[in-house]
Amino acid sequence: MTGPALAPLDDPDYQPEHPPTPGGGVPDVIAKWGPRSQNRWFRRYSGQLAPMPHARWDLFFVHSDQHRGLCCESCMQDEEDGYGSMRPEHCCCKGFRADADS
Repeated sequence: MTGPALAPLDDPDYQPEHPPTPGGGVPDVIAKWGPRSQNRWFRRYSGQLAPMPHARWDLFFVHSDQHRGLCCESCMQDEEDGYGSMRPEHCCCKGFRADADS
């Protein structure tokens, strides 16, 4: 009996078609993917990416399906650990603040 099938980017044996570019860049095609696929890509290549300007990070869903850009690590960890919901006044994510302001 086998377990549930893994999404390709979650499968350690899968060789992605779009690894980071030489020097640790994010291929442009990643920005065209949906949030869940982007999250899987960034989890897979975490620690292998070079720094980028914030304007470039803002193209991607890096840490969550709801937020673009570099979300605050502590906010995201609090949400995952169940310490309460993310509130705009306590979250540094630009995408979350913009939604809260509208």
